Amino acid sequence: MPHTSCSLFGTPPEDGVAPWPTYVPLAPWFIHGHETLWVDIDSTPEALKTFRERLRPMAHGIRPGSEGHGHLVVVSGLSGTGKSSLLHRCVHELVQLLDAAAGGKRDDDGPDGERRPLWSRRAPARSTYIVGLDGSGNDGHGIGSPPGRTPLVPQFDMVIDRVLRVVAAELGKDPDFVSALADPFLTWRALTDILEALDRRLVVIVPHIPWNDADLSRRFLRFCHDRSSRGVVFFVETTHTGVEGDLAFFTERERKSITHIQTRQLRADDWAKYLELWMALPDVPDPTIAIDEDVLEYRPDDWALASISTLQDCLRQLVEEALRHNAGHLRRHHVATWFEANRPTPDDFKRNPGAPRRGPTR
Repeated sequence: MPHTSCSLFGTPPEDGVAPWPTYVPLAPWFIHGHETLWVDIDSTPEALKTFRERLRPMAHGIRPGSEGHGHLVVVSGLSGTGKSSLLHRCVHELVQLLDAAAGGKRDDDGPDGERRPLWSRRAPARSTYIVGLDGSGNDGHGIGSPPGRTPLVPQFDMVIDRVLRVVAAELGKDPDFVSALADPFLTWRALTDILEALDRRLVVIVPHIPWNDADLSRRFLRFCHDRSSRGVVFFVETTHTGVEGDLAFFTERERKSITHIQTRQLRADDWAKYLELWMALPDVPDPTIAIDEDVLEYRPDDWALASISTLQDCLRQLVEEALRHNAGHLRRHHVATWFEANRPTPDDFKRNPGAPRRGPTR
């Protein structure tokens, strides 16, 4: 039966930065080569098209100073539907546009114009600081509070303070810079004044924060929107299903500087699309394993299509098992057996309602 080979990430490059495996977000703005691993599955092509149509015409106006403007990008969707990778792809494309406008050599060129090796860290953007926040905890009632711990200040203020401190640190300011200016507005204005002096833009990436309070959700989006000016772009990721309602609180004029893109559940043919990318990827380190044609023709049940992570976990675990047993092929019955063994039970739904998935999100 016809077959081809599937590559998995292997040996890290010399600089010690290994390409991120398939079950965590791709970050092409950070790792050179990740843009080649992008798979146009589920709703991502439509969402990416929306982003490009909205941001490309306005990118030239994203510049520091009173004459420049910014933008708020909200990426929403259920867990495991590709929000993080979509967000990072959008960041990459925006920074490429901003860098191109700044001129100079390509960002994937190394010393003396040589191409940077795949899977190495990208050189810092010429035009833009990219600041990523790590995830926030949640006590079940709001945002920003570690589990089981009573915050000393209101949770919303904790998150805002954290945003300010992370950005200040990226701009070379110590933590006292934030506390010295009690008013968050004045603090942010001082930070954008620094950006103007440096002639740099700022992209702030806010990963998923559990939003269990509608008022806090709207307040946080309002904060991000109001700070998305003078060359600042916020990217906010959320599984919150009421984002469209939250955005309705903004005026029509304000919504011109907001882009909302969504991810949805996978389609049946996305399994084959995902596998086809990994069949013969150039320049991805060994090991490889052959995949028979009937594996491509397999159609997972609807529960498995709720999350890209389920497909990623299946492929990763089966290939690792095949390599351990020196098996030369991955066949349809291997895949069918894995999905049957990992089918969620009623107890899984009780523990995690509405999310029939296993493993980390993409």
